Amino acid sequence: MRIIDRICDVLAVLAGIYLVAIMLGIVFSATVRTLGFSGSSHIFTFAEFGLLYIVMAASPWLAREKGHVFIELLTAAVPERVQPILSRCVSGLCVIVCLVLTWYTFLATEKAYRFGDAEMRSLDMPKFLLLGAMPICFGLMAIQFGRFTIGREILHSGKPGVHE
Repeated sequence: MRIIDRICDVLAVLAGIYLVAIMLGIVFSATVRTLGFSGSSHIFTFAEFGLLYIVMAASPWLAREKGHVFIELLTAAVPERVQPILSRCVSGLCVIVCLVLTWYTFLATEKAYRFGDAEMRSLDMPKFLLLGAMPICFGLMAIQFGRFTIGREILHSGKPGVHE
């Protein structure tokens, strides 16, 4: 599991770097246009594609760190002995959803690769490169939620409110 953790850490760092790069690109584009020059239309394509990469790359790390949004209302309302069971059931459902999404996004990525589909914007990009992050990251999220399903630690604390 250490290798999975390192992969998730690297993906989260790359997501952060990409987010900073998008911010710098937007600042550059706005500055250039303010000075009367024409900016690059590729910056917006870079930002648009980046939003998908950022979300997908950071999600496995967020799952591991319990950073995804979830509501403790139900786990707090059930008896204490039921809380771990309910939490593991929710985590198991998350695993199933992530595995289904892994499968379907893999099929979409493979189809885009096979047919040579491309995203036509100011910068043409093979569609499989855009979609390729999805099956990888959904698969990593399934592993992370699987830890809470069968591991020692559970996803939910059983206490309502914000826990940081």
